[in-house]
Amino acid sequence: MKKTIRRMLCGVLAVSLGLALATPVTGYAQVKKIESVYVIANPDGSTKSITVSDQLQGAGAETGTLKDVSDLTDIKNVKGDEEFDQSGQNLTWNLNGADIFYQGKTEKELPVSVNIKYELDGTEMSAQDLVGKSGKLKITVGYENKTGKIENINGKDTKIVTPFLMATGLILSNEHFSNVNLDDGGKVIDDGSKSIVICVGMPGLMDSLNLSKKMKDKIGDKIKDEIVITCDTTDFEMKNTFTLASANLLNSIIGDDDEDSIIDMDEIDDKIEELDDAVEKLDDGANDVENGAKKLSNGTGKLAKGINKYVNDGVKKLTAGIKKLGENAPKLKKGVGKYVNGVDSFADGVKAYVNGSSQLTDGIKTLSSTLLSTDTSQLTELISGVEAFSQGIAAATNEDDLNKLSNGANSVSEGIGTVNSGLASLKDSYSNNDAVITGLETALAANQKVLEGLKAAKAGGAQGLDTAIATLEQTTAGEKTAIESLKKLTEGQKAGVDKLVTATSADGELRSGAESVANGVKTLTTGLISMSSNENVQKLKTGVAKITAMIPLLIAGVKKLQDGAVKLSANDKKLLAGADALKKAGNTMRSSIKKLGGGMTQLTEGAEKLESASNDVVKGADSLNKGTGKLFDGTKKLSDGFSKFRKKAVDKLLDFYQSDIRDLVDSLEETIDQGKEYKSFSGIDAGMDGEVKFIIETEAVKADDV
Repeated sequence: MKKTIRRMLCGVLAVSLGLALATPVTGYAQVKKIESVYVIANPDGSTKSITVSDQLQGAGAETGTLKDVSDLTDIKNVKGDEEFDQSGQNLTWNLNGADIFYQGKTEKELPVSVNIKYELDGTEMSAQDLVGKSGKLKITVGYENKTGKIENINGKDTKIVTPFLMATGLILSNEHFSNVNLDDGGKVIDDGSKSIVICVGMPGLMDSLNLSKKMKDKIGDKIKDEIVITCDTTDFEMKNTFTLASANLLNSIIGDDDEDSIIDMDEIDDKIEELDDAVEKLDDGANDVENGAKKLSNGTGKLAKGINKYVNDGVKKLTAGIKKLGENAPKLKKGVGKYVNGVDSFADGVKAYVNGSSQLTDGIKTLSSTLLSTDTSQLTELISGVEAFSQGIAAATNEDDLNKLSNGANSVSEGIGTVNSGLASLKDSYSNNDAVITGLETALAANQKVLEGLKAAKAGGAQGLDTAIATLEQTTAGEKTAIESLKKLTEGQKAGVDKLVTATSADGELRSGAESVANGVKTLTTGLISMSSNENVQKLKTGVAKITAMIPLLIAGVKKLQDGAVKLSANDKKLLAGADALKKAGNTMRSSIKKLGGGMTQLTEGAEKLESASNDVVKGADSLNKGTGKLFDGTKKLSDGFSKFRKKAVDKLLDFYQSDIRDLVDSLEETIDQGKEYKSFSGIDAGMDGEVKFIIETEAVKADDV
């Protein structure tokens, strides 16, 4: 059966306020037996006589005969002249176009009873004994429900009673009663001349509802089996009391089968189960958030350590190296200047060498011409020629010029090697720059992921992340700036240095040409010096005599010497061109070293910015680590708090629903069914609907009756 808990509770409360006296709703299509049981009782509520009045409502719309059931005696039609036939408890009424009203007597036990107890100044006594007395009076109106059967409710055997709602009215004259009060379960109305007291009870319902002790403690005072009235009495006497009892009033208040106003308990069970599942998921989610925050806190801790190590072991060493490189840049520039000056000296020496070589060639030509144009008798001229040759050799082998030429060639070769080594070291720093750029890009990507995670956590409702997000956004902006500056600086360096590296490499034309020239100059210088020694010239002069005898051989030798001189002078243009190219390369190097100086300035400035940005990154990482630590503490408190909330609130709520509300509702369903099944006191035909009410009237107690 379906029902609404809210209407049930409102109904019980309404009953406690006296709304139980409302008239039941009628209006049924079939014949309905409306039964009123009138009980005349003693002042204490004990029964004296019972009269039952029955109305066969709707019989006026029927024709023929109507079957009825009744265990009453002395049955008589009290309103019409319809007759009936009786066979035991079975009655057959002859209908005459009107509802039938009849009465009868019975002595069987009532399903409910009322018991009124009187105490004066703490002493219990009968109403008759109270007549004429004064003092503090206590009247206890008790109700008893004598119905009930055992039903199994959710595994518990429970006595389910017919839910009689009983209301007792007392009229207490102000002449004999004052200061009238009562506990919960009724209401007092004082109109100035009398106090009207209405007591309401639902006997046996507390046991039928199968309530837990906790529920009984909470609502037990709202569903009463007895009501206590206290007052002051003077010359006690009391009028009749009237008690109404009905099993249909509760159904009228709670509702019958109105599907639009009821809730399916199966649906509530589903919602309760959904609530349990949702709370469990929230509990698991809170634990996941706590674990995630813990991992995030550990991760940011490692990130902070890594960034510190990266800054201390990487960035600071890099910036220190860049600063040192910047400090050594002037030395490099000075060394390149010396090298270029050496190149110029070498080129000048090459030109001097070419000039000397030209003079030597001319002397050899003169010697050859003389030898070829003279005979043995012209020895004097030969000697003169030899003398001229000796002077030419001396001119070509001037010691200062040869030393300059040799030193210049060596300086050029060594300077090119030194420059190439320095450039190689400088080029090696590119990998450091690339490593720094890679490290910064990795840190930037990690920071961006952390930033996205923090923004997602903030969007999910997490608190206290604004500072960490702002700091990390500043950090990522600084990293981006540092990366772009370092990339531009590295590209500028590479553009200038690569040209110098190529020109001064071991297999470069500049270096190989310089080494060839240096080796050639060395060989030439050695030969010329050896040739120009005084000993050799003297030997030449001494051997003139021998030469005279060997003129043919000498001519042949001079001819070969002339041929060699021609070949030697044939390379003079290439040597001069190489010297010019070497000078141009020196000028290019001088220009490049200036650019390198500007690049070193940018590199140094970039290193300072990088170091500053790295310090900001360290501070941001430390702040982020502290923030995630606080976030973890907060999520742990959230998780612990939610677990406590689940145990102390939700689990108790679910347990309360299963152990109290569910049992209450199921028991109430059975109780309401019992009320619906109770249709008559004296009997009713199986095919007839009905309702019954009991009116118990106690006799008045007056001084005249004593």
